[in-house]
Amino acid sequence: MPQSASATSSVAASPPATPTTSSSTGGGGPLGGPAPPKTAPPTPIQPTQFARVYASAHPLLLLGLLAWRFPALVADPVAEMTSVVPFLAALQTFFVMTVLPPAGSAPATLTPATTTIGKEDRLEEKEKDSAVPRSEIIKPNKGPYRRKAPFASSSSSASPVLAVGRALTTRLTPTLISLFLTTFLATPALALLLILFGAPLTTHNAQTLLCAAHMAVLTAIPLVYVHGVDSTVWKDVWGFARPGDLVWGGALGACVGAWLGAVPIPLDWDRPWQAFPITILVGAYLGYAVGCILGRTCLFGSVLDLSESEGVADGDVDAEKKNE
Repeated sequence: MPQSASATSSVAASPPATPTTSSSTGGGGPLGGPAPPKTAPPTPIQPTQFARVYASAHPLLLLGLLAWRFPALVADPVAEMTSVVPFLAALQTFFVMTVLPPAGSAPATLTPATTTIGKEDRLEEKEKDSAVPRSEIIKPNKGPYRRKAPFASSSSSASPVLAVGRALTTRLTPTLISLFLTTFLATPALALLLILFGAPLTTHNAQTLLCAAHMAVLTAIPLVYVHGVDSTVWKDVWGFARPGDLVWGGALGACVGAWLGAVPIPLDWDRPWQAFPITILVGAYLGYAVGCILGRTCLFGSVLDLSESEGVADGDVDAEKKNE
């Protein structure tokens, strides 16, 4: 009996065991739920003065091109869109190669290769120069002087050239890939989307294809150049889960602008600029410019979050079920 009493007292005195959760069953989210998926960070522009200036000037340059060629676009949409596509592709290629980081690039490659690497090499050469012992030579009737260390001009002069070559190589490959995918994948896909959203199927096929080509050059070239073919990033793109930046803002703005640009087409104003696809193309250009500016400034890093609205909708459904 005394032994049983002591056993019961020791059990009563011991604290209750806390439940343990394994990392495999419990998530990293709140209340043990699944952790929210991590999205890729927003894309910054290259930290050079030219990149900062041209990132602001490029949308305005495209709007100026649109305003300049707008009368010709109204007069003959097919001929004008055909002649402008190569020039637009060249502008977008120059934009992505000078302003945006290529796909798979490390943060160190965002620095200007021709200046930073050259400075580092010169500093290393100076340190090596100071570390080399210099012997004193004494000549008759002359004071001692130090022999100068050999100047390694070949390495210091070749390093900026090699850096420029490496930079061009890392930028040229994603540029060619983006041009290829834009031509053979993005343009047909956008043409199909235009038809699904109401573009004529049996007529105006050239107008539909050229409008899709313009939209693909505006949106797909920067997206493919920056993100490559990463499936995770493209799931975020199609799911509207990308954080705001210059690339995503321009692509989303072009699509929204093209959708809003279709509003004046069925109106009975009888204006020549209401013909398909002039207003859609103008809306895509305007939306791209506005999206680039907003994505780089006030909407940079912001994500369109739909979880709260979904939670409210689920709560309303549960409440209705309880009332029934």
